[in-house]
Amino acid sequence: MAEVPGTEPPATRAARRAFVVGIVGLPVWWVLGLASAVPLLVTVPMAWDLWTRRGLRVPRHFGWWLLFLVWVVIGVGTLWATAPGTADAGGGTRILVFGFRLLWYVACTVMLLWIGNTPARFVPDRLLHRVFGSVFVVAVVGGLIGVLLPDLAVTTLAERVLPGGLRSNEFVRTLVSAEFADVQKVLGDEGARPKAPFPYTNTWGSVMALSLVYFLAAAARVQRRWHPAVVAVLAVAVVPVVLSLNRGLWLALIAAAAGVLALAALRRHTLALAGLVGVLVFLGVAITSTPLGETVFSRLDHPHSNDRRSQLIVATIASMSEGSPAVGYGSTRDAAGTFTSIAGGATADCAACGVPPLGTQGQLWLVLFSQGWIGAAFFLTFFVLALARTVRCQTLNATVATFVVGIFLLQLTVYDTLGLPMMLVMAAVGLAWREREEGARLHLPSGPAVAIVAGSALLGAVVALVDLSPGDRLASTVTIALTTAPTYLDVGADTSGPEVDAIADVTTTSSVDTEAALLFSERALTRAGNRSDLTPRELRRGMTLAAPPLSTVIEVTMTTSAPRDPSTAALAVAEEYLAERQRFLDARRDDLAARLATNLAATDPLDPAWSTSRDYLRAAIDHLTTHHPEVGRIIRVSDVHRVADDRSVPVTTGGGLGGLLGVGLTAVAGHRPRRSRWQR
Repeated sequence: MAEVPGTEPPATRAARRAFVVGIVGLPVWWVLGLASAVPLLVTVPMAWDLWTRRGLRVPRHFGWWLLFLVWVVIGVGTLWATAPGTADAGGGTRILVFGFRLLWYVACTVMLLWIGNTPARFVPDRLLHRVFGSVFVVAVVGGLIGVLLPDLAVTTLAERVLPGGLRSNEFVRTLVSAEFADVQKVLGDEGARPKAPFPYTNTWGSVMALSLVYFLAAAARVQRRWHPAVVAVLAVAVVPVVLSLNRGLWLALIAAAAGVLALAALRRHTLALAGLVGVLVFLGVAITSTPLGETVFSRLDHPHSNDRRSQLIVATIASMSEGSPAVGYGSTRDAAGTFTSIAGGATADCAACGVPPLGTQGQLWLVLFSQGWIGAAFFLTFFVLALARTVRCQTLNATVATFVVGIFLLQLTVYDTLGLPMMLVMAAVGLAWREREEGARLHLPSGPAVAIVAGSALLGAVVALVDLSPGDRLASTVTIALTTAPTYLDVGADTSGPEVDAIADVTTTSSVDTEAALLFSERALTRAGNRSDLTPRELRRGMTLAAPPLSTVIEVTMTTSAPRDPSTAALAVAEEYLAERQRFLDARRDDLAARLATNLAATDPLDPAWSTSRDYLRAAIDHLTTHHPEVGRIIRVSDVHRVADDRSVPVTTGGGLGGLLGVGLTAVAGHRPRRSRWQR
């Protein structure tokens, strides 16, 4: 930026001091339970400083980020829409999380603009490198304590003063608590995964990789007498990095090391290249010849989260693409059931048996699910173009930006990076932009342009509202309690003996999902359709299936267009399903009885050694042929009720696409912007 002669404005001085205190004082804020809020508060004096400026500028390609922010804001329109494959549970928590994320996006934007518009003589590059580099030192210390004392935790001031209702909220509790590590089973036994001073282990890993770049940039400018301290910090960092079992962090560090090697080779810095190779060789030998190496290899041999991550990604993309591909759902959603059962869920003994919310386990998946394909395209375009501006690494700030943004893009698929990690990225982009002294003046759109965009958005919303307005729809739910297959096929005798188990080895287990598949069978739906005057296709299209977690209850909801009675159709489907299930389990019982009879015939009636087995087999066959428990029963049929047509997704989509069309029209028409207070 072109520097204007003069003394440092009071607002700039206040913003700079708030920035230093807020970031360097991170350990203090963490102990107080304010570590997730203080970085947000730091940007308030920055925003005021920008408001008092004249000639405010924005970086090139900033329009893509503005479009993304608009897409985030309009996501509030779909915040309570039910996404396919998710549980319909919202409430005040959803808007709380949405507002928290929106504040972070705005705070990161303010950080970018403040650094880029503040002359380097007021906020020097060295100051920014050292402040953000201090975060790396804090993370190293917190990680080391987390490894050594994994159960150590501090009761924060925020935990003491917050109302009980807020403290009971898991999201809020995580943000205000101060725990040094999470104890998890990753390698079979419980082990510590450090996270201090952050709420999550993956946030710790993300910040470690990103802040390391700032730490090295600051170290490049310190006096020689500080070099031993730098080496000591890096050496100590190896311990929590390895013991964290954080593969995302390992990948980021390996990629960064490869990038440094490539850069040194291209620049023909022989000494730097040799030194880096020597350090890598030393680390490799040290790790492979110490217990740290065993930890690394064990972690690579136990990719316990890979399957669940991939299933979550598939479910996230499928749900968003089916329900709201253009604008997403504004925030995450809880999945219905688990990946193996519609009635599955977490238990006290197996918290990992549940499924993380759709849109988590990676910032990219959060953006995709919350803002749709279009919002994700805006988001990625901004950061890819920012990386393209600095990738030649011609200066220190450009190198910092290249590595920070590059690591950030690598982390998108594995880390939820919204928070301090994204703030570190925006700061790097702002530093490189300020150094290049480029960009455009911030201006307000002209009156005609605002009218065109607003009119197009309104027209798009109205068209979506009108075109997608069906007639009245009615719904009714039938609740069915099932007798599980092992109970229904009980042979009525003690089957604990190994000899008996070998003779009567018959698999009788069946999940709720397997048996619920009978509900959609062609024969059951054809019979139900004959009773309700609906085709099997209409029944499938109007039927939804749910099951309370960890239960043997199925809830069948039938939705029809008025004046058809959904309760008649739902009851017919439920009764025909139970009849089909009766035939299915009777066939399994007859098959089991026949197999037991075959086993009985194969025994020697004159051999006393077979007497126990023969008694068991005869009793089992008799029990199976005389005992016929019910396969299930209908326990409730709900009253018919009108289904409110949820038009939030089409209306929000129509408004968003209409607004984009309006932006394109104003660009083609070439409307001149009006002068803003920042241009006067």
